Amino acid sequence: MPNLTNFSDDFIKSIVSSIHSAVTDDIIQDTRQADMERNGMNSYPSRIWDLINRNVRTAFTYNPDVVVEFTKRGPWNLIVIFDKTTGMLLTLMREERFCEVKRDSKNHKHYVYELANMFNADLEIQQQSFFAIDENEEKIKKSIERICNDLLISIEMVEHHALVLFSSRDELLHSIRCCMINCNFEECESVSWNEYIGVSESLVVEQTENDDHKKNNPTMGLVYTPKAKKKKQLNLDIATKSESDIPEAK
Repeated sequence: MPNLTNFSDDFIKSIVSSIHSAVTDDIIQDTRQADMERNGMNSYPSRIWDLINRNVRTAFTYNPDVVVEFTKRGPWNLIVIFDKTTGMLLTLMREERFCEVKRDSKNHKHYVYELANMFNADLEIQQQSFFAIDENEEKIKKSIERICNDLLISIEMVEHHALVLFSSRDELLHSIRCCMINCNFEECESVSWNEYIGVSESLVVEQTENDDHKKNNPTMGLVYTPKAKKKKQLNLDIATKSESDIPEAK
């Protein structure tokens, strides 16, 4: 049985960091530079995936043990990662999307099912199967061959397929894990990668700036009543007059 703990720390950190940066600092900076608000962007979810894909490719550019490439799934550009050291083929997906795919028992055309059918056929768990097995093996094989061809690898090089599932909201990465499923969408193994989630730079900067601003402006946020304003102005007038009475040094 394959073990998801065989991935190196650097490999895991590169993936987690790529996703974390995309859903936090990168998307924040991207929308600010475009002078757009998130609520008014139709392309916001897709833009995050563009940033994730860019980050993942950049992270492994000079790593000879990892192959990263795009493959077409309809109009969608799907990024696929192949780790030569473990023989594992990985794809990325949101937790929420995975739940949707899993609920649809007839969704055997989805690439997750095809990959699990091809590479995870030997994975089993002790529970009743609720999904019918697709007998169109040749069609599935051709679909997987296209993916492997785009990666410039052969099907024989792949040992298993794993899913990297993450959940993010409000420019925060809440959770990330790696799992393997069989062709019945049953999770056979799952490992949390939450410990690899770093701290968003934008949150640190904003928090520091806010704290410093409060320290340097102790009256920030206070609202003066008309009486208090009058007393404050009176004190300023007295202080100004006192300074004017001080003789100049000769």
